[in-house]
Amino acid sequence: MTRRLLLLPLLCAAALAGCGHVPVSTMWALRSFDATTVDPAQLRAAIRIPDTLEPQPGGVTLNIGWRREGGAPHEAKFILKETTDAADLAPLAAEKRPGTRIHAFRVELADIPKIKALQAQAIEEKARGGGKTHGSFGVGAEACRRGDLADGPLPMTTFLRVEEQGPYLTVLKNVDLRSLVTKEKSLDALVPACGG
Repeated sequence: MTRRLLLLPLLCAAALAGCGHVPVSTMWALRSFDATTVDPAQLRAAIRIPDTLEPQPGGVTLNIGWRREGGAPHEAKFILKETTDAADLAPLAAEKRPGTRIHAFRVELADIPKIKALQAQAIEEKARGGGKTHGSFGVGAEACRRGDLADGPLPMTTFLRVEEQGPYLTVLKNVDLRSLVTKEKSLDALVPACGG
């Protein structure tokens, strides 16, 4: 399963999910969010998935990109590191649901300067003028299954925290992974067996 949230310029561009899964409260909270000024060291992402699923190793990523209208896109992807720090998990306690687990992630320390350099490049590009610039800032997640999947929905919820003392915002709420199955991509391809 892959999720990429485009926060700039339009929150509703959440890939494969559509606005129906993004709570209005989150859209409102992020109305003035600027991906070029967020501190990557404070950024946290989290996913709530059924307890029969696991995040794939290296499968949770931060995706940053921008382009000038009519120009080539600039894109970068960074693998996020799972965190078990109580300060990162405690704010998610109220989001626990029976039969699910929550995993939280942070930017790798070595990637922080790289992300800041990309942010600076995006600011410089915008300052040059010469057409509109469009930015994207997203979190992707890929999961695998441990054993057989139960019948019924496989709900996934994603969260994002953009400030150290801020709350986690629900980005995509209860997206049923089964609803993402297509003729081209089966459930086995979307959620392969772990270690397979």
